[in-house]
Amino acid sequence: MNLKKSHEVQAMSELISSIADYCGIKQDCLMVGLHTCGDLAPNTLRIFTSNSEIKGVCSVGCCYHLLSEEFEDPHQECTGEKWGFPMSHYLKEERWCCGRNARMSACLALERVAVGQGLPTESLFYRAVLQDIIKDCYGITRCDRHVGKIYAKSSSFLDYVRMSLKKLGLDESKLPEKMIMDYYKKYKPRMNELEAFNMLKVVLAPCIETLILLDRLCYLKEQEDIAWCAVVKLFDPVKSPRCYAVIALRQQQ
Repeated sequence: MNLKKSHEVQAMSELISSIADYCGIKQDCLMVGLHTCGDLAPNTLRIFTSNSEIKGVCSVGCCYHLLSEEFEDPHQECTGEKWGFPMSHYLKEERWCCGRNARMSACLALERVAVGQGLPTESLFYRAVLQDIIKDCYGITRCDRHVGKIYAKSSSFLDYVRMSLKKLGLDESKLPEKMIMDYYKKYKPRMNELEAFNMLKVVLAPCIETLILLDRLCYLKEQEDIAWCAVVKLFDPVKSPRCYAVIALRQQQ
């Protein structure tokens, strides 16, 4: 376990212990989820509420973009499936939907940007231009495959495009070097626009994350046997951008 994770686990353990002591609750069994990815975070809370032997839960979620949403597809038939968002009856009645783009934005780290750890503007620019190339030259608007971290391995935009096309299984020989660089020259003057757009997403990120966290808190407050629950800022957001824990303690029988 690295120092960052060790610090987080220790902080979570101490907080749960102190809250349980304050509420006079015997710690028979506690459930802890550290950086529970996507639907694992809401499912952790569901496991807690459905099992009376678990006396407390502390859940730090992450990867909001991987959450499943009940109302994201308006044409989707109603099923008994447990969705990642929304969890609360209140937002379910409102048929609330964030959408993948908003959930992706919720993963951004405002505090890191504020202290000078800016967004990787050039890699985002490469990715945006690549998408336009693929749409224009291959007629593809959606793809299940992902480019991944090719930017770090590439030496130039041309190299990035060649490596990306190869990874996506597309015929790179279809595009001459001049055509690729023409796209680069076309969009290079608009790089500042992309940076401004991404900064706007960063500023709005806490709003979207707060909505997701408060939905989980509302879900817990809707349960009848919860003695105490809250959203607690547990970590330094510069070190751990997903710094909020959803914590709940069950009433003693």
